[in-house]
Amino acid sequence: MTDHVLDREHLAEAVGNDIADMAQFWMLRKFQFLEPAREQFEIIVDPKLSYCAEPSQDEIMAYNMAFTEWLLFERSYYHGKTLFELYVDEPPASLTPASLGRLGQVRDTQYFSRFGILDKDPATGMVVLRDTRTDRRFDVYDPHIVQKERWREGAIAVRLARVDDVWLTAGQLYLYDIARLCDTAVDGPGAVHPEDLEDGFDTSCISFFLRLVRDIMGARGRYVKSLNVYKQTWE
Repeated sequence: MTDHVLDREHLAEAVGNDIADMAQFWMLRKFQFLEPAREQFEIIVDPKLSYCAEPSQDEIMAYNMAFTEWLLFERSYYHGKTLFELYVDEPPASLTPASLGRLGQVRDTQYFSRFGILDKDPATGMVVLRDTRTDRRFDVYDPHIVQKERWREGAIAVRLARVDDVWLTAGQLYLYDIARLCDTAVDGPGAVHPEDLEDGFDTSCISFFLRLVRDIMGARGRYVKSLNVYKQTWE
């Protein structure tokens, strides 16, 4: 293993630990905001599992991870800032300067989208992703995506961030869609669909993340059956 690979591995581990500490900080204070946020999330997503007598553990896990990621990275709180932004802008005294520096870079660059997988390099853990919405190419260090042999023809929806000039995955949830990119290029998961307006729910006013979760986990989600979930654990 080369020095560059080790450097990326150590960086990814450090960033993962930083985010885990941030998540733990807020989970210890969740009584302040959890219930209103959960109610809002459920209204927007209208989860399929709410209509199931016995939802599977995988469905419950996926839904809870999606909610947690939205809670930390997406939902605005004080002065329009997310919990993640508030943690970086007003860090706890125990946060080291190195961790604060990494988290500041995540805050400034974090980006959630749906990506086509163009190439993988098992030797370096690098994967080439193309944003399905902008066609922008990202060279990302993520051994998890690289090691998943079946993740090739579809798309991966994931959160990226650039830290020390390296693109990394920064979220907890990997959403792999087996639908071919050519079949969902225009009206794929996360898009505003005609039936949204027919149902009286205009999804153009919510984030791409929420539209995508509604598409793949909602009771009337168009792509509910084409999803595979992989968990990136925050230890």
